[in-house]
Amino acid sequence: MSSATSESIDSGSVPETARVPHGGDGLAPSLAVVEAIAELAGVEPAELSAEGIVLYDHVDPDALNALVSGRSDADVSLTVAGYDIRVGPDSAVARRSGN
Repeated sequence: MSSATSESIDSGSVPETARVPHGGDGLAPSLAVVEAIAELAGVEPAELSAEGIVLYDHVDPDALNALVSGRSDADVSLTVAGYDIRVGPDSAVARRSGN
């Protein structure tokens, strides 16, 4: 089950953003990115590749984890398959590009 939280304009609309916490004993930052994108795409994280979205095609997950893990000043922004992603010290936030 996903730990993503979503925000939408009204209760019946598609979520505009998804926030997934990471760090500590929880998810790695790269996995939080995958979960956030999956939340907005409306699929399970394992199904993203069937949607043509593969994180590794856009960023090295190990490098992303190394940049962010354990850093209180982490702030990484990237675009993955039409989603703007911001990875901070404790969460990954995804938003559809152009919003």
